[in-house]
Amino acid sequence: MFIKNLKIFSALLLSCIFLSCFEHAAYAAVSKTSKRVLRRSSPVSGVASDFNAVAVSTHSMQWSWSTGTFTGSGIDGYYLHSATTSNHITLAPDTSFYIDAGLDANRQETRWLTAYDGADEGSDSEHIDKFTYALPPATFTYDQVTATGAYMTWLYSRAAAYEIQGSTNGGVDYVHNRASFIPWQTIPLLSNKNYMLRMGAINGDNELTPGVYSATRTFTTPPLTPGAVSAVALSSYTIQWSWSTGTFTGTGITGYRFYRSTTTSDDALPSDDYDGVAVTFVPGDTANSWTETFVDSGTITAANSRHTRWIKAVGLIESLKSPISQKYTYAIAPATCTVVYFDPDPYPVSHIYENSVKLTWVPRLAAAEAAQYIVEYTTTADFAIGLSTETASGAPHTVSGLTDNTKYDLRMGAINGDGEPTPANGLNPFAHSMFYRVITSPHSPSNFAALPYTDTSLDFTWSTTNYRNPSYISGYTIAEQLYDSVNQLYYLHAVAFMPGVSSSQYALDYLITNSTHTRYIWTSQTDPDFASDPNYPDDNYRYKCGVSPTINATGATFATPPNDVSFDTVTARTVGIWWREPEVPATAYRVERSTNLGERGPWVFVSSVTGSHYNDTGLTPTTTYSYRIGAVNKLGIQTIGLSSATDGNRRDYSFVRSTATLHRSPTLYGVAVGTEAITWSWTNDVAGVQTFNLYTSTDGIIASGLAASVTFWAETNLPGANTAYSRRVRSVTLYGEGDFSSTTTFTLANPPDNVTVSTAGGHSLTVGWTANGSSRYKIDRSVDRSVWTTLKSWADVFVSTSFTDSSLSYATTYYYSISGYNGDGFVSLSSSTHGGTSRTLDVPSDLAIVYSTAIVTQSATGVIPGVGQVTVDLPPGSAPDGYIYISTDAAANPVGNPKSDLDTALAKLSPSKLMGGAVIELHFYDPQIQPFTGNFNSPVRLTFTYQDSNNDGIIDGSSPQIEVGTLRVFTLDAQALIWQPVNSSVVDRAAKTVYADIPHFSYYALGSYIPLAGTLSNTIAYPNPYKPGSGGDFDQSVFGDGIVFEPLPQRTNIRIFSVAGILVADLDPAAGAGRFLWNARNKHGSRVASGLYFYVITNKDNSSDKCSGRITIIK
Repeated sequence: MFIKNLKIFSALLLSCIFLSCFEHAAYAAVSKTSKRVLRRSSPVSGVASDFNAVAVSTHSMQWSWSTGTFTGSGIDGYYLHSATTSNHITLAPDTSFYIDAGLDANRQETRWLTAYDGADEGSDSEHIDKFTYALPPATFTYDQVTATGAYMTWLYSRAAAYEIQGSTNGGVDYVHNRASFIPWQTIPLLSNKNYMLRMGAINGDNELTPGVYSATRTFTTPPLTPGAVSAVALSSYTIQWSWSTGTFTGTGITGYRFYRSTTTSDDALPSDDYDGVAVTFVPGDTANSWTETFVDSGTITAANSRHTRWIKAVGLIESLKSPISQKYTYAIAPATCTVVYFDPDPYPVSHIYENSVKLTWVPRLAAAEAAQYIVEYTTTADFAIGLSTETASGAPHTVSGLTDNTKYDLRMGAINGDGEPTPANGLNPFAHSMFYRVITSPHSPSNFAALPYTDTSLDFTWSTTNYRNPSYISGYTIAEQLYDSVNQLYYLHAVAFMPGVSSSQYALDYLITNSTHTRYIWTSQTDPDFASDPNYPDDNYRYKCGVSPTINATGATFATPPNDVSFDTVTARTVGIWWREPEVPATAYRVERSTNLGERGPWVFVSSVTGSHYNDTGLTPTTTYSYRIGAVNKLGIQTIGLSSATDGNRRDYSFVRSTATLHRSPTLYGVAVGTEAITWSWTNDVAGVQTFNLYTSTDGIIASGLAASVTFWAETNLPGANTAYSRRVRSVTLYGEGDFSSTTTFTLANPPDNVTVSTAGGHSLTVGWTANGSSRYKIDRSVDRSVWTTLKSWADVFVSTSFTDSSLSYATTYYYSISGYNGDGFVSLSSSTHGGTSRTLDVPSDLAIVYSTAIVTQSATGVIPGVGQVTVDLPPGSAPDGYIYISTDAAANPVGNPKSDLDTALAKLSPSKLMGGAVIELHFYDPQIQPFTGNFNSPVRLTFTYQDSNNDGIIDGSSPQIEVGTLRVFTLDAQALIWQPVNSSVVDRAAKTVYADIPHFSYYALGSYIPLAGTLSNTIAYPNPYKPGSGGDFDQSVFGDGIVFEPLPQRTNIRIFSVAGILVADLDPAAGAGRFLWNARNKHGSRVASGLYFYVITNKDNSSDKCSGRITIIK
C-alpha cells in the first residue's frame, strides 16, 4: 500500500509538472528546432517560410509548404531532409506536401525543406519536429470507487500522456476528466452517478488522437456518506435522530435508511463491520430528522434504554454508513419515595434525622429505568421556589444539609445514561415521583442527667433547648431498654410521656439502695397543621414526623453509710479502723478524720476505700483523732443530702468514734556476732521513758522492765547458723507502753568445709567444697597466699558448691579461699583454704612458648615427612606473650577448617601443585590459649626446606619433575578456597630453602607455581633488560639464570633473532608448562653477547596466534 501511495504521489507531482507545460491536447501541434543551416552564398535564395507538419494517423504524418515563393525562380525541385538519415527525398518543384507513412505511433520525425537548382541548394527551412498520433491502451481497470473518485490503472501504450473522459448520460456526451502520463491515476467523480469511462492518447505534441479510444468501462458511484447523526431524547419512549443534508442537495438521492446492529445488543457498539439491519427508510433528499418510538417489554423498559444507530444515503445504490451514534431515552422516576423501610427486616424504621433524611424507593418497572436519580426538596411546598437538588445513585439515599425540626417536601427525578435529567413536560408524565412530606428531627434534650434523691429514688432532669419551630414539639418520651428473648434483641420500651416543650423532669422511685438505673429520652414531634389541612384526614398530606436522637442517662441511688465503727490497732503513727457494712454494701467508703472530739469537725478527707477496714498512717504520736465513714454509690457519688431528704430518718455519715495515738517507739537494730548470737540495740528520743520491753515477732517476752539507761541486749544460744530472727522493742512511760519498732537479723553462716581441687587442666582448675547452709559463697584466689584476688562476691549470687577457674596459665600453682555469706550478706568469720596441690598442667610438647620481651628472634620448627621441615621465626617485639602451634598434618587433619575446604582449594590449583604433604596449619594462642587472629606487630618469616641433593635444580624424587625455580610459599584464601602464591616468596638455592614474610598465621604450603596457560596476547618476557650478575631487580629471576616467557599456551615455539635477523635460538617449551626459562644461550650452547634481540612466539595449535617483542641483554 505504501508503494502504491508513493506511486500516486509521484504521478500527481509529475503530472502537474508535465501538464503545466502543455495546453489542452487540442491546441499544440509542432515544435521547431534551432539547427537550420543558412546558405547565404547559394544562388538559390528562396526559403520555404511556411514549412509545417500535421499528424495524419497513428502511423503517418503530412509535411506541407507553399510553392508560391518559388514561382518563376527556376528551381529544379525540393529536398526533404530528415534528422534520422543523411539521405533526402527529392520532390518535384510543384510539390506542396509529402506524407510519411508506416511510422510507429507517437513517433517523432524531424524534417526540413530546401530548394535546389542543379547542384546549388538553398538555405534550410525551419527544422520541424512532429509526432504521429499516440495509441491509447486497449482497456483499463478500476477499483476503490467512492462517492467522489475512483482509482484507475492500465498498461503503457505508445503515448506521451493519456486523456481520461467520462459520461454520465449513457455515452451521449463525454467530457474531459483529467490527463495523465503515468499508467495509474485517481480521478474525481460525482456521487450517485452511473459512469461510463474511456481513455484517449496524447502524443508528444500534446495532440489527442481523434476517434481512437480504449474500451469503455461502466460503474456507479455511491451517494455521499452522511455525517454523524445527532440524537435528542424526547421522552422515555422516543428519540429524535437528526442529520445534515446540505451536501446532498442536487445529488439525486431518494432518502436515508437507518440501521442497527444484529451482532450485538442495541445498547452496544457493533463488534464487527457487518452492515446491520435496516430499521426504517426516511424518503426525500431534504429530510433531516426521524423520531423513533420504543415500547416496554416485560421487565425490560424503554425508559433509560440506549440505542445504537447509523444511516446511509440511498440513491442509485446506498452510501457508506455514517459514524455510529448512541443515545439514551429519558429515564423515569419512581412512583413514590419514603423514609420508612425495614432496617432490618421485619422492623420498619423511620430514617429521619436532625439534618438529613434517608429516602428509599422502588422502580416502577425495573432498576434499569434510570441511571441515577435527582432528589428535589423545598421548605415552601412549592417546587418552583427555594428548590434544592442532589444526585442519588440508588436507594436508599441520604439527603443531607437540612435544617432540624423543619418541614420539607421532597420528590424524585430521574437521570438517564447520558446524564440528562428527564424534563417535566407533556411527553414525560413520569419525570417526577409523587411528593413526600417529612419534618426533620429536633435536637435531643440537653443535659439529660440522673441524680440520686434518696437511697431508693432518682431524679431525671434535662434542659429544653431553643427549638426551631417549637410548635412542632409535642413533648418528651421516657423509655427503658428491654430484651426480647424470642427475637434475641434489645429494644426501647416507653414508660412515660412528659407533654409540652417545656417539660424537664421525671422521678423514679421504689428502687434498691445503691443500684443503677438507665432511662432513655427523646423529643417527640407532631404536625400541628394537619388537622386544619383541607386534605385532612388523608395521611398522604400529613408531614411524616420523627423523633430526636435518643440519649440516655444512668443514675445510682444513694448508698447507706455503715454503723458500728471501731478501732482494731492503734500505734504512734497509725490507727486501724473497722466498721460493719450495711445489708446492701456501698461501692466504696469515704474515711474522714478530725483532731477534735464529736461531730463538729473540721473534717479532712483521708481516703476512699472498699471493704470494711482502713489503716490510717502518718499520724502524730500522742494525739486524739475522730473518724466518720461516708458511703459512695456505684457511680462514685457520695451520699450527701439523704438526711434532709428523709427528714432525718437516714444519716449521711456513720456515728463518730475517737481515739489517741501512742508515743513513739525506740529504733531497734540487730548485729550478728556469731553463728548462735545476735546483739540487739536501740535508740530512744521520747522523754519520760521508764523502762524498755524486748519481744519476739509474736510478742513473746525476751526481756522486760529493762532500765531506761539500758540500750542493748545480747541474745545467745540461738539455734542454727545463718538463721533469721525478728525482734520488737517498746518503751514504757507514765501513760503505758508506746509503739514498737522491729527488725530481722541473720546469724552468721558457717564457713564451707573440705575444699578440694577435683580437676586440673592446662588453663583451668575445678574447686569443690561441702555445703554448710550459706546463702552465697565468696571465692578468692592467690598464687602466693599473700595477695588475694576476689573471684566471686555477694553481688555474683554464687550458690554452687563447685567452681571452675579458667583462663589460667600453664604449670602454675594456685591457692583458693572459700567463705560463706549469711542472709544479710555478711561473710563468715572464717574461711576454708585449700593448701594442697593445685597446679595447672605443663605446656604441651606441640606448643612453643613466645615471650613478648625477648630481644632475639624466637623460632619454632616442625618436621614435614618426605619434604623437610618448616620454621617460623618471630623477630623481637613482633608478637605478644603466647604459644605457637604448628600442624604439619593439615592436609589430612586440619583444625580450623573442614578437610573438604582444603580439598576444594587443591582441586583449583592446577597447573600449579603443592609439594607432597607440605601443608601446614599455624596458630598463635595467648597465655590462656585464646586464639590470636590479628596481624603481628611486624612480619614473621616462614621457611620451608626442600631436597635437591645433586643440585640439578630439580626437586629430588619429583614426578613429574618440579623445578626449584618454580617453588613458592602458598597461602590459603579461606573465603574463596583458593591457594595463592605469596608474592614475597624467595628461593635460597644455597640453603635449599624457600621463605616468605607473612603478616599473620593461617594455612601455608610449599608448592610449584605454574601460571595458567593463556593466549599469546598476554605473554611477557622478563627480566627485561636482563643484566646477569648485577644482583638487582634485572638479574636472574626466582626461576634461575635467563629470561622467562609466561604465560604460554599448551604448545608453543619460541625463536630468538639478532638485530641482523639471524636465528639465535629455536626453543620448544614443554607442553602445558605455561612458562619457559631461556638460559640466554644460542643454539650452539654458547652465551649470547650483550645487545638487542627479537623474539617471535607461535602457538602450535593456532597458527594465527602469534606475538613478538624485543629483549635487551646487558653484561
